[in-house]
Formats: sequence, structure tokens, C-alpha cells
Amino acid sequence: MTTIRRRMRALALLAPLALAALLTGCADATVAAEPLQGAWVLTSGADARGAFIDAASPITLEVEGRDFSGRSTCNSYSGTLDPSMGGLGLGSFATTEAACADPEQMELEGRYYAALGEVERAERSAGELVLTGPGVELVFAAD
Repeated sequence: MTTIRRRMRALALLAPLALAALLTGCADATVAAEPLQGAWVLTSGADARGAFIDAASPITLEVEGRDFSGRSTCNSYSGTLDPSMGGLGLGSFATTEAACADPEQMELEGRYYAALGEVERAERSAGELVLTGPGVELVFAAD
């Protein structure tokens, strides 16, 4: 198995955990007052290594009712929110496991998923959703 495929499989396994952390971390009063419902496009992302985003491959997150879905640089993800898990708990989750043709795209996807895993707070205002955590900031615009 090539190194790229191993990394891609590892990312696919980490993606559900990262999104679970994101959605659980978003269960604060700010988000409770104005739910995450809607379609979002990542406009900026930063981690300890600096800024990351590729305008040619938009990263999306959409929440409709109890369902969520999105597209990262190479793969799609979808699942169901489960409020019984507390806050915006994550129910089931699935992601495609396509390997990126471009190693840079795969790296961006990995950084995005890792950043999601660090999110502890969400704020929504004026058509923006800002997710932050230790050393990470993800800013989404309403789509």
C-alpha cells in the first residue's frame, strides 16, 4: 500500500472524530441561540503551521435539520446529528476514501480535518461561522 493511500485511509478514519469534536464543541450558548443550520463555505483556515486554503477546491459544510454534509479538498462527508448525545451530538458519519491526485490537496484536507478536531468554540454572526480552538481558526461564510 502506498504512503499516500495509507495517509488517506488514516484521514478517513480521523475525519469522523474530527467532525464529532467540531459538532460537540459547537454546543455553546452562542450557537444554541442561532443553530448551525445552513450552507457554509470555508473562507479562511489557520493552524500552528499558518494559513491554509485553496480557492480552487472549496471546503463546505451544510447542516439541514439533523443531517449534515460537506466536501473537503478530495472527499465528501455526511452524517446525522444526534441531540440525545448532548448538544449537537454526532450520530452516524461516512466519508469517501478517494486519494487526492495532488499531494498538496491531500495535505490541505489533512490539515482541515486536524483543525476540526481542535475546535472548542463556535460563534455565528453576520453571515459568518467562526470555529476556534487551541492554535486553529476556521472561518466559514454563508453559502
